[in-house]
Amino acid sequence: MKTLSKRAQRIMIWWAVTLLLIYGLNLALLFNMVPPPRATLSIEQISDWYAHRHTRIRLGAVIASWTSAFMLPLSVVIAVQLGRLEGGRRVWSTAAGASGVMSSIFLVLPPIFWGVAAYTPSRDPQATALMHELGMLTLATTVQYFIFMFVAVVVFCLRTPTMPHSPFPRWFGYFTAWVGVMFEAGPIAFLTRTGPFAWDGLLVFWAPLTLIVMWISVMVFLLFNAIKHQEDDDEATTTAPILAATA
Repeated sequence: MKTLSKRAQRIMIWWAVTLLLIYGLNLALLFNMVPPPRATLSIEQISDWYAHRHTRIRLGAVIASWTSAFMLPLSVVIAVQLGRLEGGRRVWSTAAGASGVMSSIFLVLPPIFWGVAAYTPSRDPQATALMHELGMLTLATTVQYFIFMFVAVVVFCLRTPTMPHSPFPRWFGYFTAWVGVMFEAGPIAFLTRTGPFAWDGLLVFWAPLTLIVMWISVMVFLLFNAIKHQEDDDEATTTAPILAATA
């Protein structure tokens, strides 16, 4: 049963990685949101932008409907691994799992809003601009839930390890803390349309995008490595009584 659990965790991680890769390519190639349209575009320019891409964006919305919740399976595995270290009443691991699940909502919603904006090319430009801005600001500013997972991971990275083969080394705690702080710049996009804090700016779009890709990549590596060692321990535990009996 222990080995089955580890295999299930591997499946969940690969599931998340596959969805993430498709989501990212979709964001760049069909939605044309990497880089995103400038926050200074006029209502008419936004309407024209969607009119020229309405078929691609609607196709992107279809694909995003299948892939945008990629954080959910990854968050489940993170919560399981945190719970393995926490034991007892699993407060931090529960908070991390809930954080990841809730954060998925704000990766799911922007493609829906963009799809609605592109759905009727003849619509009033003001309505199209409204849906576009809702999508962009939802993607860039909604950091409410990520922080709980980041804090939980930092807590277990910086505490003294109580179990072998933890996927949360101390250095990853410092990296996670940095990512969490950088994410908190997102809501400032509500206050400006230009500069590094605009929704297409360095500190609100490019830095968080780069850091979250790096964070997920490192987390996936650490999880796979830890699960491999845990499987080896399970196998050794299962084999030891058999060897003792035949000795």
